[in-house]
Amino acid sequence: MSHSLSERQLILILASLSAISPLSIDMYLPAFPSIASDLHTSIPNVEFSLSLFFFGIAMGQLFGGPISDAYGRKPLISIGLILFGLSSFALIFTHDITLFWILRAIQSFGGGIATVNVSATVRDRYEGKESARVFSLIAMIMLTAPLIAPTLGALFLKLFSWRSIFVFLCVYAFMILTIYFFFFPKGVQTSTKITPFQNYKRVLSHKTAMVLIVSQILCSSGMYTFITSSSFIYMEHFHIGATLFSFFFASNVILLMLTGRLNAHLVKRIEPFYLLRFGMVLQAFLGFLLFILRDQSITFIFPLIMLYIGSLGFIFSNSVSLTLEFFPNISASANAIIGVLQYSMGALMGFVASFLHDGTLLPVMGVMMGVSLCSVTLFLVGVRNDAFHHHATPAS
Repeated sequence: MSHSLSERQLILILASLSAISPLSIDMYLPAFPSIASDLHTSIPNVEFSLSLFFFGIAMGQLFGGPISDAYGRKPLISIGLILFGLSSFALIFTHDITLFWILRAIQSFGGGIATVNVSATVRDRYEGKESARVFSLIAMIMLTAPLIAPTLGALFLKLFSWRSIFVFLCVYAFMILTIYFFFFPKGVQTSTKITPFQNYKRVLSHKTAMVLIVSQILCSSGMYTFITSSSFIYMEHFHIGATLFSFFFASNVILLMLTGRLNAHLVKRIEPFYLLRFGMVLQAFLGFLLFILRDQSITFIFPLIMLYIGSLGFIFSNSVSLTLEFFPNISASANAIIGVLQYSMGALMGFVASFLHDGTLLPVMGVMMGVSLCSVTLFLVGVRNDAFHHHATPAS
């Protein structure tokens, strides 16, 4: 039955697997006050679990990437989903913030082991513009998760308690595990020696690939800074309720889905390099506007944030596609480097914004502008389009 899966079904399964991370992040955002009250701790302590999640998923990808390249995608995805599901189940019974932190870290570690294989699986099957198109389609479907996650989390919170959110995550993980294990076609990899240090050295020593990776990481860290501070921006600074917060958060995701879909259409005619450059320049410009207009009303700030996040629709898929073309045989290891840097930088920028927190939007908008300007500067200086004319050749 697995051999009869269409491209659409393959994309849907991979998108559902990718959705584990945004569901785990965004569903419990509205529950921060409730979790803090129930665990007799402060909201900043609960927020710390989000940074731990970013760190844990990065470590999971770092660990799982080389093993996946050696022994195949299916075993590692299965192990990651089992670890994620079991830790989600344990979180239901947590009554201590320290144990909550530990279990969230284990949960994200399992999620990282599983999700590092999504991009690698695409690279196993597609190349060039086709891989960029498939990445865009996966991202568009996967973004349904952060679109509905805050509203879904608020609904669970209203009907049950914050613990029901982790019941859902547990059930979701084992449901995806069942579908993937029984219906997803087996990969074509052959067993080879696990060489994590050689794999990572090969990726880290490739100049053009690393410029692409770091540029993308800087762009995405602006989004993670916003996610970490989104409750403060909308609910504390602009004094909006949980329902309206969910709407504002969902609007960002809707635009990101639309730009991703537009990118999937445009990449058929325009090189991924040019679409990536456009997205980075656009985000930097919007980051500058957000910083300059940070003291304006929500009427100005909300659409600018929405466009800032939406610009990533031109960045994610094109950057990953161009990067992985350099590493056809160790794509999971290359994707692990991307994931580790992405989530680590996201956690770091969240820490920076929290550390500089002064009750205004200055620290958040300053970080969002700074990372975007650094990203586009690095990309424009360090990457040339002619570097991709023969980019299917493995890096030496």
